Amino acid sequence: MPAGFEGGQTKIYMRLGKLRGATSKDAMPIGPFRTYTQPVNLRDLDRFDAGDEVTPETLVEKRLIKNTRTDIKLLGSGEVTKKLTVRVHAISASAREKIEAAGGSCTIAPFEARAARAGEQGA
Repeated sequence: MPAGFEGGQTKIYMRLGKLRGATSKDAMPIGPFRTYTQPVNLRDLDRFDAGDEVTPETLVEKRLIKNTRTDIKLLGSGEVTKKLTVRVHAISASAREKIEAAGGSCTIAPFEARAARAGEQGA
């Protein structure tokens, strides 16, 4: 008898449920290579003093995010009145305008978190 022969009944792969939704490798952000960014609003940056540098590490110290393994996107909800140096993975246009209007500066950090996750998946 051939391998997988089940006595003439419907084969098991036909009887079991199918995966629904976007499950292919290139279906973002649902597929296996999904990415996630942790949103942080401008109103949350009130915890920093004027002239401070806002990095993923300082955001963890101020308990705005849990860890540095996810990428951070700064959103423009709220106001900023202090001069801050911001270094995050992504930033919205409105957040950039508000920070620069307050005298601060914005830079985009490299995606270390994404590279670290890719290394964990390959291991």
